[in-house]
Amino acid sequence: MPYQLDFPIQYHFESNKTGILIPCLLTRNGCRVTLEAKVDPGSEYCLFRREIAESLQIEVEDGVPVPLSTLAGSLIGLAHTVVLNTFDLQFESTVLFNPARNAGRNILGRVGWLNNLHLGLTMDDEMIYLAPAYQ
Repeated sequence: MPYQLDFPIQYHFESNKTGILIPCLLTRNGCRVTLEAKVDPGSEYCLFRREIAESLQIEVEDGVPVPLSTLAGSLIGLAHTVVLNTFDLQFESTVLFNPARNAGRNILGRVGWLNNLHLGLTMDDEMIYLAPAYQ
């Protein structure tokens, strides 16, 4: 039985990059940071580099510690609330920041990003489709 889905946002990503990267905007404290983040529906949390938090004037160590397990080992992410924009979608999210400098990449996971939207993905034509979860 076929299903009809409606996605108002579509974006062509480049598969020659490592992973599926999409543009994002984080805001807090009157500060804005534009960045690319890797779409990772297998990651439980959104995790961003420490340098992003510092650009947003966030004291990383003041965040709530959240233990994370990765393929490379474990770390403690520090949770903070930001406004996250992906294309025309905007929502307040609790995201984690890596306490180490120059570590890792920016990741869009389930908590803070995917739980706020509907996601469609087609690899053959390199398209990602997004819609707000609550319309």
